[in-house]
Amino acid sequence: MSSSLSWRIAVTLGAGLSIVAILAFWLTQSTPPNALGQGEQAPPKVLPLELHDAPRTIPTFTFSDRDTNPVELVSFVNRVVLLNLWATWCAPCIQELPALDRLQQALGSKDFVVLALSLDRGGLTEVEPFWTRMGLTHLDIYLDPTMSAGQTLSTRGLPTTLLINRNGLEMARIEGPAEWDSEEAIAYLRTLAVTH
Repeated sequence: MSSSLSWRIAVTLGAGLSIVAILAFWLTQSTPPNALGQGEQAPPKVLPLELHDAPRTIPTFTFSDRDTNPVELVSFVNRVVLLNLWATWCAPCIQELPALDRLQQALGSKDFVVLALSLDRGGLTEVEPFWTRMGLTHLDIYLDPTMSAGQTLSTRGLPTTLLINRNGLEMARIEGPAEWDSEEAIAYLRTLAVTH
């Protein structure tokens, strides 16, 4: 083997080992985007939450309960809130509402609440018969017939769900439906309700 060939092999091997070393260092030392706080678990695959690097302030907006009483998110401070924006004309919303109802049954407490906020223009007139047909018994009805919540929260479509901590800050969101009542999702959200 010529010394020129030996030298090329040595340089190639050296460069390859350097690249491997740099990649190994980067993978072990860098912080991935949406990193969790110390000791936190990543959401299960059935719950594709997009966790924020830091909790985000939520703009103030008003909606109403089924009796048309005005409500704001500050009414739920000291509870972890799963705020789900939905509408009766949204097929994926209709598909996931029973799972949200079961999640509220499983976890609803002084520490956690599922807040399903309808963006139907017809308000209670549209939502109440739909609620009855769907057999939803654990979720309370909340209404935003002005549909302003979607714009205020910068949603790109329905359903959109925000995970809000006890201080009223957005921790994460999901655009699209999720398996809210899966064992993994319930266990994960139960842990968040206690720790956040």
